[in-house]
Amino acid sequence: MSAALKLFDDYYSKSKTIPSFVKYNEFNIDLIDEDFVVSKTLDDKVISLYKDNIWDFSPYISNPSQATLLIFDKKIDKKNISEIKKIILLIMFFGEGRNGSQYSVSSIHHYFDDALYPLSQYAIKKKVSIKEILCSTSYLLDLINSSLKTRIQIITLHSLLNFLHKQQNKITKIPFYKDKEVFALLKKLYTQYDNNMQQTALIPSRILFESIKQRWSQIDTIENNMPNLLNFLKEFLDCDKFSLGVKTVQKKYTKFNHEIEWTKFIQRHHLTNLFEQYNVKDKLTFIRFIGNVQGTIKHLILAYSGMRIGELLNLQTDCLVKKELEHGVCRLMSSTSKLAGRNQKATWITTKKIERTIQILTSFNQVIAHYYDTDVYNIPLFISIETLRNKYKFTANTLVARPRFTYISELQLDYTKCKITIEDKLEIENIEFNKNNLEIEVGKIWRFRSHQYRRSLAVYSIQSGLVSLGALQIQLKHQFREMTLYYTNGASYAKQLFDIPKNHIANDINEIKPNIDALVYIKDTIFSEENLFGGHGIYIKNNINTQKDSLKL
Repeated sequence: MSAALKLFDDYYSKSKTIPSFVKYNEFNIDLIDEDFVVSKTLDDKVISLYKDNIWDFSPYISNPSQATLLIFDKKIDKKNISEIKKIILLIMFFGEGRNGSQYSVSSIHHYFDDALYPLSQYAIKKKVSIKEILCSTSYLLDLINSSLKTRIQIITLHSLLNFLHKQQNKITKIPFYKDKEVFALLKKLYTQYDNNMQQTALIPSRILFESIKQRWSQIDTIENNMPNLLNFLKEFLDCDKFSLGVKTVQKKYTKFNHEIEWTKFIQRHHLTNLFEQYNVKDKLTFIRFIGNVQGTIKHLILAYSGMRIGELLNLQTDCLVKKELEHGVCRLMSSTSKLAGRNQKATWITTKKIERTIQILTSFNQVIAHYYDTDVYNIPLFISIETLRNKYKFTANTLVARPRFTYISELQLDYTKCKITIEDKLEIENIEFNKNNLEIEVGKIWRFRSHQYRRSLAVYSIQSGLVSLGALQIQLKHQFREMTLYYTNGASYAKQLFDIPKNHIANDINEIKPNIDALVYIKDTIFSEENLFGGHGIYIKNNINTQKDSLKL
């Protein structure tokens, strides 16, 4: 055991600052100093103390989409705040993620939201302490049956109880023991949720290509108007304020010393047609327009790289690796926390066409960087549009990445062409024949979600025969091969999307692939020694097992 218990030690590895720590032989969770520092900047500025009811973990998040604040007095009854703080601190000191790393901020939030909050609510209901619940089989069983409603709550409570089981009671000050009945119930419920859980939806091939086609057309339009847009953005930033309506005349920033009307401003920059096309009519809709351009580019990068949304938001303006590879391929540099439990640099292979989208955002960022008097390569690629809306709130040192995108945050598509047809429905049902996908409803407009692109890229790439499982595992940044296999579920039944040269070996594979798929199905499913579940498993048991002899090779 280390001589000292340190908080967020990994984040200070390249800093001269020492992380907050407690000597192990002096640690007592019941005697934590109220002024103990639970978070601080990497240059040693204190942010949150143990006694605070808001703990700010913003220096330690692995990507901008993660929540940064634990707000105790908002979610936790004041009677339970002290107990909850102790458990959180124990988790922060002793919890271990992948490869022995400390828990990420995201994991700490899961414990807080999905295990400790339900525990606190239940404690108030039963008028007992949290410690009493954790030490009582009857209370825990009742809590699980009455208060845990989601799969993530089941998983997180299981992790919390497992954490307490692994720790010494003299350290936690909680006389917990592992009760087989409690853990059996958690396992049973987890299995039920897992069997009913739907895998991330696969985008139908027609809709995927139609949406990509429309987005590239929009990129063409933006590129054709870039000089005018950049001049407009520069003058927009220099203006003190613009009207929220079209007709109001507003004074410009004093260095210009004259007045301007919004409509004339647009006309002078030759943007009337573009702004009419995208309904840009005032300050707020212009800011939203810039955000929607970011959104369209987000969809294209995800579709062509398979990144997670957090990895995309970690992209910096200098993310494009200039060294070109053969066949028009390039690389994007970002960071991921999924491989080692903490952020580390990684690259994603993508098409050279993506360079066009990077250049658009880089050009916008150059104007913004000039306004804030900083180097463009010091700011995120997807910079927060709050820098345009509340520009006096930010400085060169506080320019941050956009934390999230809403469903409508992109340039509007022609959604009539993205409605689900009967052919789309049959295609997905053929791929996922044993699942009831509630998102596939004929006539419904397809709702694009970030993670769908990873699943679609996995399935269609493997189906093509041009991409190996190992290469796909590297591209998707999966720690285990099994996760990549899970993502490619149904690839055997997917439509072929990629043109393969006539002399490519993939053509030979495609000819024998149906036979191989059939043999794999017979071997791994029909002749499986494991119990088969679900509707298809029952069908095999009732109808096929009796015919096994005729299938033996």
